[in-house]
Amino acid sequence: MRHYNTSFNFFADMDKEQLDEALHAPPKAESRSSFATGNPGVKASRTARAAGMQPGDRYGDPFGVFAKYRHRQSQKPASERVKPLHEQDRRALETLGILGHAKSDEIKAAYKSLVKLHHPDANGGDKSSEDRLRTIIAAYSHLKKMGFVAK
Repeated sequence: MRHYNTSFNFFADMDKEQLDEALHAPPKAESRSSFATGNPGVKASRTARAAGMQPGDRYGDPFGVFAKYRHRQSQKPASERVKPLHEQDRRALETLGILGHAKSDEIKAAYKSLVKLHHPDANGGDKSSEDRLRTIIAAYSHLKKMGFVAK
């Protein structure tokens, strides 16, 4: 079977005109797909509501799982809704001299003061201070990437 498939040539019995027609002719209508790719009779907002979507949602929620979560989150006061701290986040905050949770402005202020303190221009090019500056910048970049610092 493998030998037959490798040696099979669909164009073997065609002359030059038939070969040109087969290779360069536009596709025939019956070779195209015949199923509908959308439902033009239904408006998009109605289908989105049926899928459980709200304005701004990316994905449908027909069982209301995310809607229940949003509702529970909206019932809590804003001060209680705090991002959980993972180990890397905690270490990055400790590098900046912050213990526990902190607001974006506090993180920025700590970062700026540490960068001013450990910058090579401010301390005469001390190598240990340069290493400390690298860890501070890496910690701040991590916190920014994780969403603890507003952009």
